Amino acid sequence: MRRVKIASIAGAIISLLVFLFVMDKISWAAPNSSLPAKLPTSSPSVNATMTPSPSATPAQSLALNIMPHVMPTPTAKQTKATATPIATFNPAVPTPTPKAATASGGDRYFPAGTSVDAIKSGSKSISRQQVKLLIESQVDKNWSVIQDRTGFTTIEKAYAFFLGFSTREATLQVVLETGDGPSHSYGPLQTAEPAYVNDKNYAPEKDVPEMTQYDLTDQNFYDPGVAVHSGIRHFLHFATQAKKAGYTGKELLRHALIGFNSGSIESNDPQWMKEYADEIGALSGWYLQGHLTDAAYTYTGSTSGVDRNNPWGWY
Repeated sequence: MRRVKIASIAGAIISLLVFLFVMDKISWAAPNSSLPAKLPTSSPSVNATMTPSPSATPAQSLALNIMPHVMPTPTAKQTKATATPIATFNPAVPTPTPKAATASGGDRYFPAGTSVDAIKSGSKSISRQQVKLLIESQVDKNWSVIQDRTGFTTIEKAYAFFLGFSTREATLQVVLETGDGPSHSYGPLQTAEPAYVNDKNYAPEKDVPEMTQYDLTDQNFYDPGVAVHSGIRHFLHFATQAKKAGYTGKELLRHALIGFNSGSIESNDPQWMKEYADEIGALSGWYLQGHLTDAAYTYTGSTSGVDRNNPWGWY
């Protein structure tokens, strides 16, 4: 029994020695063994240059040279002209000389230098809706002085007034030309020659210095933009006279309109005041009822929505 026990112990020792010998051989495998000497790493060296692959997205790439982020310059928001009035006009204070017409032609519809024939030809294609926008752009541009001389409480009422004015004078047409001499008129407001700086002995109009007074040249007279600008200025000249004479509210508008039409703010013809000034008031009210920018227009004598019983009720 003792011999069997000793043999078992010896066998176990031999088996252990064989196992250790095999393991030692595995751990000292040759470099060309099928087992890798070192597992690859996915982490680059700290000093390595990192170059993103062509297919990498900005979010996946790690740029080493980071450009500063520049915020885009915001585009100025376009706003409509404000309704802030200028200082109240005082006829007792001497008025400065009107601004000279500038070479830039800021009020021109056609570029400066366009021939008169080209202006007349091009004006034929201007629609009534475009005339509305042209008139309203000049109201926007000169709103402060318009509000001061007329008393309009909103710019929309000023839009409507000058659209009614243009309807009575020219049915919103650009190319209408009438009269001769001081009555020679052209454009949507039928602006006459005396509205311009001239050498024809017409009475000077130096009481609206806030607006440019253009020279009486064919290029100015027939340009739609200059004609509308000058027509508004011409009307404000008579509104200034009516204000100086003590008229206010709708009476100021009525007498200024008669002045624009006849050259004098006083009229001894109540029927003409009704047919001209009050007709403009009625037509203006029609435009104020949703027709300031659309293609619709009315006309003198129309009974469709034109309130002649209370022509100035909207003012």
